[in-house]
Amino acid sequence: MPRHVHYYELVEVGYPDAAATLASDPSRWLPQPATPTDGGWEVDLRAHGALPGAFATRRAIVRVGPIPDRPVVGDAGAAPSDATIGLLRPVRWEAATAEDLFPVLSADLELVPLQGEGCQLTLMGSYRPPLSAVGDATDRLLGHRVAEATVRRFVLDVASRLDPPKD
Repeated sequence: MPRHVHYYELVEVGYPDAAATLASDPSRWLPQPATPTDGGWEVDLRAHGALPGAFATRRAIVRVGPIPDRPVVGDAGAAPSDATIGLLRPVRWEAATAEDLFPVLSADLELVPLQGEGCQLTLMGSYRPPLSAVGDATDRLLGHRVAEATVRRFVLDVASRLDPPKD
């Protein structure tokens, strides 16, 4: 059964600058170090707080999809003429080694402007625990906490990179 994960972070950078960075080459906004690989990026995913020390970091392959043609509506309560447009980047990650022992996450990374200054970066996705029934039991005990911590750290790392360099 798929497990859902979600995390968001408020970004103090203006939406146009943050969106330009998120729409650009993923090396500009993925957590560092991000090394290009066949069809994706090798990135260290971190689950600090859910696992001790060296166990908290796992090398993963992150694949970033193209920006969908349709715009994202940011404020569901707004009239269509007042609706804010956002940016969506599909992401998918899997362990770089021992792939069968770790879940694969499929998610959307969404950036929407806020009223006034700033924007909100959200990752919403799902994963399936590996190893069938054993994986489900492990996920209930610890795995979901690790997944949530990893998603949280990923969003925080990406949010910190959306601030364009100052001239």
